[in-house]
Amino acid sequence: MTNEPSGLPGPTPAAMQPIRPGEVRTTLAGPAPLVLPSEVDDLSGLMAAVARGEAFVLQGSTCAEPFSGRRVGGLVRTLLQMSVVLSHAARMPVVKIARLASRHTGPGDGGPGRAPANAAVAMNMIRAMSGENGIADVRQVQDRNREFVRDTAGGSRFRALSAEIDRGLGFMAAWGVDDRPLRTTKVFASHEPLLPGHEVPHLFREESGGDEPQLWALSAHQFRIGERARQPDDSHVALAGLLANPVCLTIGPATAPEEAVEYVRRLDPRVRPGRVTLISRMGGDRVRDLLPPIVEKVTASGHQVAWSCDPMHGASQEPAAYDGSACSFSRVLDEVAGYIDVHRALGTHLGGLYFETTGARDISDTEPVGGYGAECGTRLNEQQSVELAFFMAEMLRG
Repeated sequence: MTNEPSGLPGPTPAAMQPIRPGEVRTTLAGPAPLVLPSEVDDLSGLMAAVARGEAFVLQGSTCAEPFSGRRVGGLVRTLLQMSVVLSHAARMPVVKIARLASRHTGPGDGGPGRAPANAAVAMNMIRAMSGENGIADVRQVQDRNREFVRDTAGGSRFRALSAEIDRGLGFMAAWGVDDRPLRTTKVFASHEPLLPGHEVPHLFREESGGDEPQLWALSAHQFRIGERARQPDDSHVALAGLLANPVCLTIGPATAPEEAVEYVRRLDPRVRPGRVTLISRMGGDRVRDLLPPIVEKVTASGHQVAWSCDPMHGASQEPAAYDGSACSFSRVLDEVAGYIDVHRALGTHLGGLYFETTGARDISDTEPVGGYGAECGTRLNEQQSVELAFFMAEMLRG
């Protein structure tokens, strides 16, 4: 890895910057990279397929993103269960992305020097869980979905859809199909670079013949830019625009169509399909009105982005009887329905879903809550996350 690659953005302003000792960057420069350039390129190819309408992307997070094995394991388990349902309904592969470790560089967080070792352990756990001896075997994943349908009130309405998946797997078993893709999968990592300066030790530049040199950030496969850090002239956007890593950008109710186009142009100067994912978080009561002009304007610009929906934040409301934030699960579902309606009406590909989960299996809550072990706002438990996937699957099938 290089230390200070040329061509990096200068001292442009960056939002949400805490005061950190200079030694942190030295600490971050020591460990081996968390991901490889070839893995980043693999994700870029898959995101291009999403943008072309040939794949679907599912991105999950625990929001505060602690490094505990229980949380990471719960997130991976939930991603796998949801992806089986969505892949069956959409009849296309599902790209799985876990958002990890962004908040460990945020304001008020302690001990960023611990992040590299913790992140390496988390990535190792994800690779192990999705590998040959992990929990990614599609038949075992469907066993857990069958339990959800059988044992929960929310799952009972999806018996027919679950039975369809069972029949498909049964046919493959009868035909003797037992290929490795049935037993393993790939889970990529997404990261929000809240402190662009802390990303410099993770940068890697490769000179390749007459082609323009490529610059990868090896702290994650994909970079995410949230609304709080999203400013057109900010160093977050400037850095992301230089990288080979695919980038996802959140857009909300205040985002004007022209503003969305400007961000895409800055982040996708070479006009590559799937280079940028736009994650809309409008709210169920506004998505049908606010999203169409953005989709139309970006599409007309010639940039082929991947479209995704974040139904979590638009559904948030002020807490009533507990600390944290809460939302009505029905409002989460309504925003997903509105997002699908918009893309169907425009003839564009509804390419993805972003969700936030506790990853916990043993919660009987009927509403998403922020007060249950949550370091931040609205999140779904595992049952609600899987129910969301079944709901979206039914809508995808019409």
